[in-house]
Amino acid sequence: MSFRLPGGSVMAGLGYAERITFDFAPGALRIQELRWGRWIAADGDRSIVWIDWRGPDRLTAVFVDGVRDPSGQVGDEEVRTSSVVLAFAERMLLHARSLGDMLGPSWPVSGLLPERWRALQDCKWLSLGTLEETGAETLDGWVIHEHVRFP
Repeated sequence: MSFRLPGGSVMAGLGYAERITFDFAPGALRIQELRWGRWIAADGDRSIVWIDWRGPDRLTAVFVDGVRDPSGQVGDEEVRTSSVVLAFAERMLLHARSLGDMLGPSWPVSGLLPERWRALQDCKWLSLGTLEETGAETLDGWVIHEHVRFP
């Protein structure tokens, strides 16, 4: 991934970008907890991405190298499928805060979000991730993962 900064400097490296769009009000989501994250191997050749919604409308999606594995399970210390286990170690807290604290009162969208969403608690970590796969060498890489609790 690479991009040009204002002024002409170019940044390049391993990474990703997120974009979430809704065609309905965010308050309509029936969710109590969200776990999501991304691991990328140190050489950039392998990746795992996951999202795990818990609540009345449950959804777990785990993608290994861009392919969804329907056997995926997401926990606080690991992500597991029928073929791989990604274990988290050396967890470093990046932030722990509410969405209201993150956005602040002056952000234009703050007033449009339901109070429940502004009160949600978000913890984000950076961890060393070790991928174990049957018949293959273990691979290390970095994990950004998050746990969001809706009040």
